[in-house]
Amino acid sequence: MLSIGMDKDLLREGSISFKRHQVYAQHVEVLHAVIFARKEYGRDIVQIAPNAWAHPTYSSNMFGLFYDAFRIGKSLLKEEGDWVISAQDPFESGIVAYLLARMTGAPFMIQEHGDFFSEPYWREESFMNRVRFKVGTWLLPRADHVRVVSKRIAKTMQTFGVRKENITIHPVYTDVKSFQSAEPDKEIQAQQGEKEILILSIGRFVPQKNLGMLVRSFIKVLERGVRAKLLLYGKGIEEYTLRELASHAPKGSIVFKEWTDNPASVMHAVDIYALPSNYEGWGRVCIETLASGVPLLMTDVGCAGEIVFDGVNGLVVPIDDEWVFTEGLYKLATDATLRGQLKKDGLTTVEQLPTFEANVALYIESLEKTRSNF
Repeated sequence: MLSIGMDKDLLREGSISFKRHQVYAQHVEVLHAVIFARKEYGRDIVQIAPNAWAHPTYSSNMFGLFYDAFRIGKSLLKEEGDWVISAQDPFESGIVAYLLARMTGAPFMIQEHGDFFSEPYWREESFMNRVRFKVGTWLLPRADHVRVVSKRIAKTMQTFGVRKENITIHPVYTDVKSFQSAEPDKEIQAQQGEKEILILSIGRFVPQKNLGMLVRSFIKVLERGVRAKLLLYGKGIEEYTLRELASHAPKGSIVFKEWTDNPASVMHAVDIYALPSNYEGWGRVCIETLASGVPLLMTDVGCAGEIVFDGVNGLVVPIDDEWVFTEGLYKLATDATLRGQLKKDGLTTVEQLPTFEANVALYIESLEKTRSNF
C-alpha cells in the first residue's frame, strides 16, 4: 500500500497515527506513507513497523510538496507487487495519488476524513478552499473506492457521483479508556466558585470551530443570571477576535488557556462541554466527552445522529443558530436533572462502541473493495 497525505503525526513515534499504522501494517505486505512536509520536519525516513515506513517530502515550498510527493511515490512504486494507492484527502494528496495511480495502473482510494462538502462553510472560508472544492468534486467520482468517517459524508459523496457500493464508512476509532478513568483536574476544581457551572471547549481558534458563537451565547446565559465560567483551550488565528468578544463578559468569567496535555482530567473537572463547530469530519472529542461523563451540547455535525442523539445522550442543535445554541446552553446550565440523564446515557453509549479490532477490520475491508472495484 502507498499512502499520500499530510498527517505529520506519522513522523512522530508513539503518536496515535503512528500506533494505528503499526496495526495496519500487520495486514499488508508493505506500507509506505508519503507525507507532505516542509524542511523543518527533516528528511529522515521513519520506520513504523518492520514492513512500514513514513517518508517526509522535505520540501521548501508549495510546488515542492507536490513534486516531491510524486517523485518519492513514483520511486517507491518501482517495487514489484500489487499496489493500492490511497490519498488521505481529495485535494492536494488526492491529485498526487490520482496521477500515480493512472501512471502505474494501480487501484486508487480516497479517504474523506473531514466533512468538507455537506455544508458551504468550509469552501467559503478562502479562495483556495473554493479551488479545492472543485478539485474534490472532480476527483471523487474517479476513485475506485472512497472511505469516509460518517454516514452524512457518505450521502454527500453519492450526490457527487460516487456509487454507494464504492463507499466504506469507517469511523475514527477513539480509545476512551483514559477518559473513562481520569481523575478531575484539581487546579480547575479549586478555582470553581460556589454553585458555578464550568463550561469547556477545546480546539483550534479557527473559523471552522465557530467559537465566537459560543462566547456570545455564554455572555447571554450570564445575563440571564446563571453563575458560570467558560474555559477555552486552544490557539489560532481567531484568538484576538475571541478575546475582544470575551472583554464584554464579567472579568474572570472566560478563561483562555493555550493547550492541555491531559484533556481527560480537564473534562472530568467541568459540568458541560460545548462544540459549536460549523463542520466536523467525525468529532472525536464528542466521544471523549461522553466517556468522561460530561453533558454535551453540540451542533449538528460529525457524529451527531450516529453516536450523539438529541435529548438522549447530548443536546444537538442546528449549525450556526446562535439563538438555539444559547437556549441549549442555558437549559444544560440550569437543569441538573437533565445533565445527570445525559451523563448516564452518554456513558452507556461509549460502552457499546465498536472495538479497535472491528475498526481495523473496516480499514482492511476498504482496501479489499478498492482492489475489487478496480
